[in-house]
Amino acid sequence: MKVAMLLLLLLLLAPTGCGWREEGLRLRLSLAHQAVRGAQIEGASRHFTTHAGDRVTLSRAYLTLSSVELIPCQASSSWRWLRQLSPVGTAHAHSESSPRRLGTPHVSSLARSDGEALALGTLYPPPAAYCRARLVFGPADADAEGEPLPVGMVGKTLLLEGSFSPATGGAVQPFTLESSAVINAELPLDALRLSEEFPESHLLITLAYDRWLDGLSFQSPDAATQALRNAAASATMAPLP
Repeated sequence: MKVAMLLLLLLLLAPTGCGWREEGLRLRLSLAHQAVRGAQIEGASRHFTTHAGDRVTLSRAYLTLSSVELIPCQASSSWRWLRQLSPVGTAHAHSESSPRRLGTPHVSSLARSDGEALALGTLYPPPAAYCRARLVFGPADADAEGEPLPVGMVGKTLLLEGSFSPATGGAVQPFTLESSAVINAELPLDALRLSEEFPESHLLITLAYDRWLDGLSFQSPDAATQALRNAAASATMAPLP
């Protein structure tokens, strides 16, 4: 009897596994960048001022978004108990995709115009209400998509090059920041709901590049990692029509 009940529970849980998807439900994902405090644009270069008053020129900026995952709204305690009986694992390998997770790395750069969206892909998640999205910024691999990569971003998460003039005065100083660290960011969603009544949605992730260098000491050995943390923290997500 106990075996039969367990099999019944597993059958009921089968549609919630990461390999299942609801036909017709689609969530498109795109990525753009924007200056929230304003910037002067010259080709791929951006001129702006940090919150501390340092005047910065970004001549090259590349950032790798490794994955985007939808997180359902908090389930009830009884549902969480049932989920523990599911034979489907929840761990994800690098670049592994599922109906709720886009695992293809994309490299974004300032070669695109501000506000111009880069298509990341389409998810086919099960019907549910989703309250959060988890972004992972990590090193690009050989299969990374997005901008052409003449700079060689394989193995890199962030590459920034440019110059800055300190707010306190002094000569213009060049900088190059590279990081291969992995940083996560969780973004709130306004109860995104996908169902037969609402079968499609389109979310735009926006990165505020004029916040990436806030609070940095450019000579610090931790400067590149801090810039990557700032880049992840600058991300916002909003629905598109």
